Amino acid sequence: MDELNGFDHVILAIGTHNMDLFMSVENSNVVSSWDILNGQEVSGKCVVLGGGLVGAETAEYLASKGLEVSIVEMMDKIAAQESETVLPLMEADFKEHNVQKFVNTRVSEIKDNVIYVVNTKDETNVDNKYLFQYLKALGSKRNVFDDSKLTVPFTYVGDCSGERTADIASAIRTGYKAANEI
Repeated sequence: MDELNGFDHVILAIGTHNMDLFMSVENSNVVSSWDILNGQEVSGKCVVLGGGLVGAETAEYLASKGLEVSIVEMMDKIAAQESETVLPLMEADFKEHNVQKFVNTRVSEIKDNVIYVVNTKDETNVDNKYLFQYLKALGSKRNVFDDSKLTVPFTYVGDCSGERTADIASAIRTGYKAANEI
């Protein structure tokens, strides 16, 4: 902390971390989307839990590698935050690679590589899908930094700024604004 306090201003870009799974997982292959995007290999059928930006991009990446991919999303749209210029290209990729999309669908349990899901509109059970790999892309939570001992002005930027996580445009915007305000 003494080193940081030696500067005139500190820009904190400490990022985010994956949200924890909120359902029971027993004896199953669970891998983080961040690990996949960092090069961890998976094979066979893959189901991505979470159809936000990271989940959709992970699904697109895996499908481009020839894997059979499904996306399970609780909301009614996949990649809802994606820009209107990129979304049609992503949808075309999904169609070309036969990516299955399950919207309005909540995972209740993962056990022995079987995923149990429920329709969120009427709470009815949906056919179970047998998995070889399961990927979590539930979104991210900002990393916490104890700034109470900073004695110099500071600004949070990027994923930890609280504006939007996993959004490069937001990260650039908050970093640019912080630099200009110094």
